[in-house]
Amino acid sequence: MPARGAGHRAPVYDARVSAAELLERHPLLSRLTLEQIERIAGAGELETFAEGEEIVREGSPSDALYLVLTGKVGVTKHGHPLAELPPGEFFGEMALVEPAPRSASVHALTQSFVFRLPFVALQHLLEHDATAFNAVLVQIVKTLSDRLRHANNLVSSVGELADWLAGSLV
Repeated sequence: MPARGAGHRAPVYDARVSAAELLERHPLLSRLTLEQIERIAGAGELETFAEGEEIVREGSPSDALYLVLTGKVGVTKHGHPLAELPPGEFFGEMALVEPAPRSASVHALTQSFVFRLPFVALQHLLEHDATAFNAVLVQIVKTLSDRLRHANNLVSSVGELADWLAGSLV
């Protein structure tokens, strides 16, 4: 299925639960006050995606940060699976650094609710509430550090396997 464009809105969720109520449970925003979370909630949009539906496409403009609220999403590059992200995770964080093309595609593996926070809203947060922006940025850096550590462990394991295989073939 095609990815939704930046202007496409599909906020389908239980209207009895506000965006702020959903966002205050997300680890990325755990250090923010309720007032700060409400401002962020007003700057983005809740979207729902059916199983298999594309959320973002590799190579498309990186114009937003996405928070996974429910369900599970899969990250792929050139069609190869890279990661599965459950609730509490995020993707599109490179939009914080620069609006470059997306480095991977993301699809809903199960019906998923995500919160889309446009790059412009992130810039607005930096300009008007640097404390909140820094709190979010610190959480992103911690998560990226964990992801990098995991990737390093995988690369190390592959190297050890290659060494073992090379030794067993001699």
